[in-house]
Amino acid sequence: MFNGDAGSSRLWPTLYGSVGALITTFSVIPVIAKMSKKMGKKKAFLVSQSISIIGYILCFGFYLFQENRTYSYLHCLSFSFGIGGLFTLMMSMTSDVIDLDELNTGKRREGIFGAIYWWMVKFGFAIAGLLTGVIMGFVGFDPGAATQPEGAITGLRLFYSGLPIARNVIAIYIMRRL
Repeated sequence: MFNGDAGSSRLWPTLYGSVGALITTFSVIPVIAKMSKKMGKKKAFLVSQSISIIGYILCFGFYLFQENRTYSYLHCLSFSFGIGGLFTLMMSMTSDVIDLDELNTGKRREGIFGAIYWWMVKFGFAIAGLLTGVIMGFVGFDPGAATQPEGAITGLRLFYSGLPIARNVIAIYIMRRL
């Protein structure tokens, strides 16, 4: 990004993350809550993750159109929609599962469900961290090089967009079958 000049990015990475968090918190979560009341949690999840796929497709082009701030924020909004939908609806659905478990067993085991949920979230972060280095090596990214080969940058863009798209497609497929 920014033709390889990290200094010219200035506050962009921080601003981008902050804007994404603000969009998720103040715009997406209330929309997801309304969607889930109107269409149900399952359908709201499917819609939010489908919108997120659009964001990941836009992410592939984000690095080509980085000077176009409108494009950047559209990508950020679509991506944030998926994240907001995921965390809002998954925690809500987890509560539903806990209530159903208590109804069926007479036992209160919300601590176990919460522990498993957050263990999986942390496991996902760990796997993502591990795969970052593997992917960078696979595409030929050289952190010491003055300029990266075009194949390395394209490979990173494909992985950065493609893996989340594949993950969302799998999640949508599983959720539709439930």
